[in-house]
Amino acid sequence: MIDINEIGATAFVIASIRAMEKEQPDPLFNDPYAEWFSNERALGAARQLNEAFPPSTTMVRFRTRYFNRFIERGIAAGARQVVLMGGGFDMRGHLYGNPDVAFFEVDQKAVLEFKRFMLGRHGIEQLPSVLGNYLEVDVATGLDELGFDPAAPTLIVWEGNTMYLPTHLIMPFLNRLTGAMHTFRIAFDYFAVDLENREFETDEDQRRLEGVERAMGASFPTGFADLTVFEEETPLRVAEDGSFAGLAEEFGQSDMVADYPEDWRETLKLYRYCVLETR
Repeated sequence: MIDINEIGATAFVIASIRAMEKEQPDPLFNDPYAEWFSNERALGAARQLNEAFPPSTTMVRFRTRYFNRFIERGIAAGARQVVLMGGGFDMRGHLYGNPDVAFFEVDQKAVLEFKRFMLGRHGIEQLPSVLGNYLEVDVATGLDELGFDPAAPTLIVWEGNTMYLPTHLIMPFLNRLTGAMHTFRIAFDYFAVDLENREFETDEDQRRLEGVERAMGASFPTGFADLTVFEEETPLRVAEDGSFAGLAEEFGQSDMVADYPEDWRETLKLYRYCVLETR
């Protein structure tokens, strides 16, 4: 049996938030698999999180919808491969997979072995997977052994990762990807402040982000106040950037966000998305 204690509790809480989406008056997405990776403890934590600080679950809901859209639009534009990088219990490979698009996963061994076990209980096969910390393993070789085509247009979903990673390891990782793949777009979420040095523009910004950390039960060592660092330190260019709060109207959630206290709205503005692409 897989030891779920080796899997971060965050993965189960995020799955629980996705499973709760069907309870929303206007759901932003449909993830029928999410409940497979939830449990009573994680579901309780997700509900407590939502009651204590609603923007924290709103951010997960908005980002889920955003990354779904990234895949939908990318496939429509001609992408033929999708890599779910550190996606935990992300099931987009089963939600969006088709004969013309190959999906791959890269994540910690404990996460993917548990996922394989759970899918097997429902008669579903796990996607071709590279088992290991993507900052430490040879991702390119691992994908190549699974049939990945480095010349095919590729999407990389890097959801819920950057804020947990050591800053000095991010750019080398991206440079390794650009050395192994010809054409790709990589989408990720981030906090628009320098969290490594805790350089906030105002005391209010610091208080908001520390409130998110407390609500999530996590510490975020990394944020990006200026995205030009990606263009300076990698061969990639910034193709898209925006705040999740800015998507509220498009997602039909503007009234909900408008009803938040100002502090909550400002917190949402600090949580953003970015797409980098090969030049």
